[in-house]
Amino acid sequence: MAIYEACVGNYIEAIEAEKRGANRIELCDNLMQDGTTPSYGTIKLAVEKTNIPVMVIIRPRGGNFEYSSDEVEIMKEDIKVCKKLGAHGVVIGALKGKEIDIETIEALLQECEGLSVTFHMAFDEIEDKYKAIDKLAELGINRILTKGGKANAIEGKDELKAFSEYANGKISIMPGKSVTKENRDYLLEYTNTVEIHGSKVV
Repeated sequence: MAIYEACVGNYIEAIEAEKRGANRIELCDNLMQDGTTPSYGTIKLAVEKTNIPVMVIIRPRGGNFEYSSDEVEIMKEDIKVCKKLGAHGVVIGALKGKEIDIETIEALLQECEGLSVTFHMAFDEIEDKYKAIDKLAELGINRILTKGGKANAIEGKDELKAFSEYANGKISIMPGKSVTKENRDYLLEYTNTVEIHGSKVV
């Protein structure tokens, strides 16, 4: 069965998304900056008041995905909070230039035991995406949220299909960006994926 993951920017949107049929939530703040970590209270209430899995974005600020050692510490603390509050999982990503920042991702993953983990759209800035798919699968990350390296999932549908075929079940490829209730099922079928993400997915 397909999973419709609704990207939401606050608690109210999380409640509404579940009512509209979302199977999972990506909980964010500041969607105008593509999402930053929501507050303790937002995470707590969203987990308590919804009956679907809540994935929390772990991103201390907008802008690029290259982080200082202090920012890595902030993200580690936020992951601990998510675990304590009963979140289903977290959404992470970090780069060094156009590659995965392996050191940072490994440091974050040490805090993620028992959590589902998504690598977010920082993936689309990586140069060698096939090498990155292999590495993220090897690290034990569950899924990659991507628009296929293009402006949105529709434009990137051929790349998404190729990524999905290449990943071959080792890691899930989750299309996102400009996904709507109207195009979600077409994209799932075309790209041969089983989960899909968007703010208008339901």
